[in-house]
Amino acid sequence: MADSPYNPRIIRSQRYRPRNNPAPDVHELSATVETAASQPSSNDSTDIGDAVSRNYQPRPRRIALDMIKADEQLGYFSTRQVVGTGIFVQPATVLALTGSKGASLMLWLLGSLVAWAGLTVYLEYGIRFPLTGGELYYINYVWLKPKLLFTYMYSVMFVCLSGSQANTLQFGASVIIASTKPGAKTDHRLQKFIAIAITAVICLLQVYSRNIVVRFNNAVAIYKLLLLSLVTVLGWCAIGNLRTTAAKTYSTPYGKENLQNIFQGTTSSAYGIGIALLVIQRAFLGYENANFVLEEVRRPAGDEPRIFRQTCKVTMLVLSFLYIMVNVAYFSACSTEELLETSDVPGLFFAKVFGPSDRARVASALLVAIAAAGNIMSFTFASVRVKQEIARMGIIPVPEFWASSTSRGTPGPALLLHFLATSLFVLVAPLSDANGYLVISTLFVYARTWLGIILGLGLLAAPWLKSFARGGEPWTSCSFFRGRRSSAWVQVPLTVLYIAANAFMLVLYWFPANKQHNLKTKAILPSYAGPIVGTVFYAAGAVYWLWDLHLLPYLGYRLEVSPERQEGHVVYMSFERNLSGFTERCDQLLQSFIKFLNRFRKQEKSS
Repeated sequence: MADSPYNPRIIRSQRYRPRNNPAPDVHELSATVETAASQPSSNDSTDIGDAVSRNYQPRPRRIALDMIKADEQLGYFSTRQVVGTGIFVQPATVLALTGSKGASLMLWLLGSLVAWAGLTVYLEYGIRFPLTGGELYYINYVWLKPKLLFTYMYSVMFVCLSGSQANTLQFGASVIIASTKPGAKTDHRLQKFIAIAITAVICLLQVYSRNIVVRFNNAVAIYKLLLLSLVTVLGWCAIGNLRTTAAKTYSTPYGKENLQNIFQGTTSSAYGIGIALLVIQRAFLGYENANFVLEEVRRPAGDEPRIFRQTCKVTMLVLSFLYIMVNVAYFSACSTEELLETSDVPGLFFAKVFGPSDRARVASALLVAIAAAGNIMSFTFASVRVKQEIARMGIIPVPEFWASSTSRGTPGPALLLHFLATSLFVLVAPLSDANGYLVISTLFVYARTWLGIILGLGLLAAPWLKSFARGGEPWTSCSFFRGRRSSAWVQVPLTVLYIAANAFMLVLYWFPANKQHNLKTKAILPSYAGPIVGTVFYAAGAVYWLWDLHLLPYLGYRLEVSPERQEGHVVYMSFERNLSGFTERCDQLLQSFIKFLNRFRKQEKSS
């Protein structure tokens, strides 16, 4: 493992490079491996300030980062946390967009295949670049020209859009359903308050302790799998026309009767299919979470990616089966009209099986709320690591603050950034509009369709890219058969499918649709608001790239990130600012103005 060019310790030594230097290729990484044994010990290393130019006028701003110890690394069970709230509440939305139960089931099957294709793409990248930060470094090492452009675009998009707003709003809605009378109108202001409150609680908990969060995630993962299994079994009971005596008071269809003519009413709208695929992909969102924290995943000697690779495959197979079964359960217990008219799909399902009662309604709402809280916890845990890595690259302003850790070794500033982004989107979410929650919940997924195309194209070109080369040999697929060339016959079609599905969703999301007819509500917000917002953030990243890497250096301002220095389980790095020309004169004027104010205050006090 020490001599492997895929050891995170080796690749990590190259990732904090000065931003004006080109990205290192695989030969540089191999050279680092060959010279690693001859490097002096950490006690003999020079001061961190010697790693950068002495021409910087401001003092270097240094940070110390705690590394994860071996006994705290994530194992098989902790690596994959995928199940969110989408599978519990979105089958009705997909049904409304497709028009029939049969088309919905076919689309969930297709969505499972697309999710599996995406998983294999992320497996390939994760095995080749086992770095915390995931997509940030995949783009940075593969798409080298224009230099750092795609890295900046991705960073701005991820910092702004990768909040937990959809799940926090679902948590708020579930809490309100559980605490109000049946048929009561949802107070959207209260829903937003609860969403922001649960975000704050989860962020504070993660500031306090990483280990508690990991244990909580494991417990909620078990709970969600049991809940999916329970719904699946109850669906089989519904197909067999089994239910309690109290539930027989319903005069609406139940069981096999609801599965007759399941393709009747299927829509011919390509837009509806595209949006439904986006909704389904959001339900599967989370299979890339392990890529965000790969340096925290255990790497057994001999087959280092084994835990990462095996856990991904098993989890996706199990969830694909359970997601299809949950849809079958809903469709067998409830009629199409009931699913389209209700705002509480799990509550309706349990009422059709166990009978109408406040207890069943409250219990179903609380079950979904707990699942939402678990998803918020796991996604926050993964996404803040990426935001911290973005700061460590010096991309966002004041990087030494956002990249730092608390005294407990947790990414407190990055959690604050996550909280601010999530709260902002929760506050501006137009929940009174029919399209409002749909736009908010699919916004990040839509933005990721661009990313899926970029990563897919990079993987297709991997055999010819130096950054993917293995010890001078071209890259071969490893996600299925551990480096056998026959893996390409499986990987290439799945990658093409992943690219095509993302391109399909990317294009069709721009076309308007009459969703208010399907969802039986009125909509004012245009359906293309989502793609406009997503595209604007990518464009903002390109503008910021021009400002930060071209205009500011032209004006005389440069920021350099020093090479890291590791001592035990602590990594030291610093950010150096160099002022010259126009920015130096501005800084001198500012310092003179500050001195003038200080003298003025002294004179005021003396008088």
